[in-house]
Amino acid sequence: MTLPGGFDDLECWVAEWAIGEEAARNRKRLASSLDQLQAYYNALLPRMDAIIPHLNQYSLDALAPAEQTLLEMALMFMEVAPAVEIYKHPDVPWGFVAERFHILPA
Repeated sequence: MTLPGGFDDLECWVAEWAIGEEAARNRKRLASSLDQLQAYYNALLPRMDAIIPHLNQYSLDALAPAEQTLLEMALMFMEVAPAVEIYKHPDVPWGFVAERFHILPA
């Protein structure tokens, strides 16, 4: 997997964090420490203002592989953001046990 030009600084995150399926992103969040989530969040947050307009140039149905990888990283950022910004925990404290949720494929 590779990223579009201009996003080379994020390449080190691709192998571990560019995850295509929602259920797999959820499992990754739950299996990560808050420090790992915070590090990913810190790397992506300042780049989201460039990522969003870049992806908005394309139809979701016709993304090139590099843009698909960038989209997966942005989706993982959105999975991580509430854990970092709100819960300060990989899971939702005082919520239902994560195993009770069934995330269906899109």
